[in-house]
Amino acid sequence: MENNEKQASMKNTIIEYIKVILVTVVLTYAVLYFVQISRVVGDSMNPTYKNGNIVLVDKRFYNYKDVKYGDVVVAKADFGDGEEQIIKRVIGKGGDVIACKNGALYRNNKKLDEPYIKEEMYDDDWKVTVKQDCLFCMGDNRNNSADSREIGAIDFKTGIVGKVFFKVF
Repeated sequence: MENNEKQASMKNTIIEYIKVILVTVVLTYAVLYFVQISRVVGDSMNPTYKNGNIVLVDKRFYNYKDVKYGDVVVAKADFGDGEEQIIKRVIGKGGDVIACKNGALYRNNKKLDEPYIKEEMYDDDWKVTVKQDCLFCMGDNRNNSADSREIGAIDFKTGIVGKVFFKVF
């Protein structure tokens, strides 16, 4: 009888381990479906995010109607060597006119207050109208950032991975 009790106890222990493993796997996949863990590569978002920082990205609940100026997003970008993911700040939305005049950035003829940028921008003057359903995104380290000035505005549906909502470190 004692042997049967040991077998039943062992069986219950194995079932409990299987339950824990299944719950862990299901929760992990659920979290990864909604959240992406990304590593910042490069200095284009200095001083806000530094090379090597880990951030969490909302992949599922971030909709175009929720986009706010200043949001930091992760986007897909093709720089010729293949598709990469970049982290940038939303400067303009569909229909906005973004311009650089004498190193200052303007949205719809209004100068932007950007306390997050690293230093004054050393760009020539330029002007662009953002296409509908797209985002014009730039790095905070403007003089060291490949962004919408180079790759163009990013289509929200096909190019935006999600919004950064937490910096792990």
